Amino acid sequence: MQTVMVKGRVFNYSHTLGRNASSGPGFRHPMDIALAPNGHIYVVSRGDEYMPCQRVSIQTIDEEFIGEFGSYGQGDGQFIWPTACAIDRQGNVYVADEWLQRISIFDKGGKFLGKWGTYGSKKGQLNGPTGLVFDADDNLLVTENLNHRVQKFTKEGKSLQAWGSEGQSEGQFNRPWGIDIDAKGDVYVADWHNHRIQKFTADGKHLATIGAPGEGKGDLKFPSDVTVDKDGDIYVANWWKNTVEVFDSTGAHLTTFIGDAEKLSKWAQQSIDANPDYKRARLLVKNVQQEWRFNRPTAIAVTDKGQVLVVENQRMRIQVYQKEENWTDPQFNL
Repeated sequence: MQTVMVKGRVFNYSHTLGRNASSGPGFRHPMDIALAPNGHIYVVSRGDEYMPCQRVSIQTIDEEFIGEFGSYGQGDGQFIWPTACAIDRQGNVYVADEWLQRISIFDKGGKFLGKWGTYGSKKGQLNGPTGLVFDADDNLLVTENLNHRVQKFTKEGKSLQAWGSEGQSEGQFNRPWGIDIDAKGDVYVADWHNHRIQKFTADGKHLATIGAPGEGKGDLKFPSDVTVDKDGDIYVANWWKNTVEVFDSTGAHLTTFIGDAEKLSKWAQQSIDANPDYKRARLLVKNVQQEWRFNRPTAIAVTDKGQVLVVENQRMRIQVYQKEENWTDPQFNL
């Protein structure tokens, strides 16, 4: 898929950004992404047991590297298992850590400002915070992977509301992950182990279920994230199936992205150009199409310009698609 036209919509693959890197330009097992109003993109890297490089990197969609902050550890401004990030109206960055059971707060440049959160299952406590999003009132909604619920907090960490419990019925969750809010204020939750997306009102009333478990076209299997664009179209990072599924506002399936990174990112190309052995090794590969495809997409975000950013945990990159607004078909003289 380079260009897809479906039901009045046109999606074009644009470019790829990122590379495998433990520091500086690039990512190491990226988990989530947040878009700042000034165009900066914040990406949470989780690292792994062999290369603990937990951090948040800052870059632009054109692969300009701005900086990074955070490190491995339990101290202020450090992370063990960072999972998600979100940005408030002031531009401050909130990062969830499911091992430390806390939310850490930084200014837009990465200066540590504070933290809150304690382990437990009571209201106001956290157990496996995995998804973050701010609502119109600048309150922070948090999905809890192990408490199987959504909880709403003030920015200072006071619990305002919670809904959900473990189960398969409407309004119940089984290890929820990503979360988003549409222009109307409705809440969408990636119900990971129930293989579905659930839609709620702002106060937690179930409105709809989007997607279903299965192996067929548009079916979901362990969806890790969900986001909604300004037109109401819904994008789901379908983690296990290595796809992004797109639905309209009614929940009808529109199309599937499979990954189209035919051209390396600027940062990846710089690495290859600087290492002749890398270049020679790539020339020995007869078919690199598998490299173009998604490998464990974990997060997804959409800019105001209709750019769809898909974070790949295993390929350490972000693929960018453009939802065209004024697309016209060229005329051909045959």
